[in-house]
Amino acid sequence: MKSTKKLNEGCLKILKFLSLLYDDDAEYDKVLDIFKNNTKETPKENIQVTLNRYINTFKVRGIKIEKDNTKFKLKSSLYNLKLTHSDLKAISLITKYIDTVPENKWTKEVKDFLHNVNLRMNSDDKNTLNSLITSDEHDFSFYYSNTREQIMECEKICEEKFVINIIYLHNNKEQRCKGVLKELIYGSKTVSLKVYDIGTHAHLEIPINNILSIARLPQVANNMEMPTTVVYKLKNRLAKTYKLKENEYSDGYDENGWLTVINKDESFDKLLHRLLRYTYNCEIISPKNLRDEMIKLLNDTIDNYNIDEED
Repeated sequence: MKSTKKLNEGCLKILKFLSLLYDDDAEYDKVLDIFKNNTKETPKENIQVTLNRYINTFKVRGIKIEKDNTKFKLKSSLYNLKLTHSDLKAISLITKYIDTVPENKWTKEVKDFLHNVNLRMNSDDKNTLNSLITSDEHDFSFYYSNTREQIMECEKICEEKFVINIIYLHNNKEQRCKGVLKELIYGSKTVSLKVYDIGTHAHLEIPINNILSIARLPQVANNMEMPTTVVYKLKNRLAKTYKLKENEYSDGYDENGWLTVINKDESFDKLLHRLLRYTYNCEIISPKNLRDEMIKLLNDTIDNYNIDEED
């Protein structure tokens, strides 16, 4: 019975250690606390000897653990993913591409994902992946290369949360906006700034190549932002098949079978062009300024087909 209890305690310590490793939280002192004897004071040297025994046993079983400064790092996992050569090519493409993009929240998430995949790869797959990454078959270095300095500066402004004055081109006309830079949106080959316009309470998406100047104001954006809510209705088959976007919710159907959709914080330009595709199956209810903008877009479209007849 005593040996069984000791075995259970040992298993529990191993599981706690593995849990810290998978969470990347295996600080040296935390790990030593796990392996110390709870019944009596244990010298640190003895704990280290016990810990080394466990680490060597893990290594025999395919789990590689290394000490990096004050933290233990998991370098390979107990369980391996079954990856095909196509899988490895896809991972190599993502790895090469993400290295060309300036650091931000989503690149960190992608890199964390790639790290977790790498932990669960066997040595042969790792070697193949490294060969694919170092090959010259695909080169993404040209992506964002001409706007890299602008991107870095805009990322800095995002973090500082200053109010800005921005001058940019829209439909080849110069526009001015006083607002707050929210985030950078990375497209396939272009980057846009998502800006909250303090004057119109609208979210704008401005291609970085269209920006003429950005000036910081000595004012921090605290609680300036108001939610931009657009209400529109859909009818006919579209009302039944429409899938709500991430920033939308619905109040259900009205007495005529129209689906009411509430959209929050989407760029007005993008939303208008999306709703235009729904033609007569869509109607913007509010706000009035966006409804008027949609009417203007429709009238401008109709004018394209008004051909003056000769007398």
